[in-house]
Amino acid sequence: MIPSGIPSAGTDFKALSKTYGEFRHPEARIELGGKQFAVKTMVISDISVELTAGFEASAASFRIYNAFNMESGKFLYGELKKQVLLGNDMTVSLGYLGKLTPVFTGFVAGVTFGFDPSDLPYIEVTGMDIKGVMMANSYAYQLSAKAYSDAVREVLQKTVYENLQNANAVAKIAVEDTPDKKQGGGNEETAETIEMVSESDYEFVVKAAKKFNFEFFTDCGTVHFRKAKSNTGKLMEIGIGKGIVHFEIGYSLTGMVEQVEACSMDAGSGKVIFAKAKYDGKLSTGSKAKKLIKGSRHVYIDPSIVTPEHAAARAASLLEAMEYRLGSLRCECFGIPELKPGRFIGVEGLGSPADNTFYLTNVTHTFSNESGYRTKLQGCARTIQ
Repeated sequence: MIPSGIPSAGTDFKALSKTYGEFRHPEARIELGGKQFAVKTMVISDISVELTAGFEASAASFRIYNAFNMESGKFLYGELKKQVLLGNDMTVSLGYLGKLTPVFTGFVAGVTFGFDPSDLPYIEVTGMDIKGVMMANSYAYQLSAKAYSDAVREVLQKTVYENLQNANAVAKIAVEDTPDKKQGGGNEETAETIEMVSESDYEFVVKAAKKFNFEFFTDCGTVHFRKAKSNTGKLMEIGIGKGIVHFEIGYSLTGMVEQVEACSMDAGSGKVIFAKAKYDGKLSTGSKAKKLIKGSRHVYIDPSIVTPEHAAARAASLLEAMEYRLGSLRCECFGIPELKPGRFIGVEGLGSPADNTFYLTNVTHTFSNESGYRTKLQGCARTIQ
């Protein structure tokens, strides 16, 4: 939940700066097992939250200092064991002047005890999102679902994931219908069921996402399985003097083609199932780049394609993966909790072609008592504005 008074998506940077007191006096809050971590003699620092809209797991970690008794040579774990517990739910919130926003929700996946005579002893706690559990198993069985979105729902309804929800390590599971369900209509009764073949839940859901150009990631406890880049609203505009500390923006023609084709063979009729997708973006401020890729194409043969609609979805997925290689953004900003992967942001005030709209693929929040709060971004763009 975003506390009242904190600007929502689309709010300009000036209003955000006012809300957060010009980004002074950063604060952090860690909750374990639904309770705020608070041990008077102990200090939390070195917080790192790595978020992604890709298929990797999002993770968070922090260190607890003053948790070691030099006289006895022992860690003071007895004061922590009810909270620093493997499997416990974990929430990290960041912000300023008491206005904190959750940036990570997951479960405690690891606890490390560190000691070095030249440094402070510490206990490091690592959290992961639902994917950390999904990667562990591997099996083969027949699902009852006849569309991939229903199959994903079936997988995520297993007891282990319901337990994560009951423990507040997962807030919500949001699964959008895949194109094969929409095409099924009255034929769904005769459609074949879907199999998992010696793969983990994670591998199966990722395979389904790639098949239909879907995303599979977690946003602060909400598990999304949705059409790629479907949240098209611009989160905010940033730039020099508007949050960015330093940046690197680049464009490259490497791997770019004009047309992507996906095809398969219908074993019954011998006919080719085929679909194509064409790049329609702007490659540069001139015309030479477009001429260089004119007539180029990438042909992808996929035996799992069984309908023209499947071929069209695969071609669209391949095209999107290709075209978003054009532009890249790497930057560091003031710590801004609202910045998250799976959203578009605008970079402005730098001049063309640096000014552009980028899709955030990775966001890393870091907080320490020495260096304060910073947010690092990685993004991509499919065209030059």
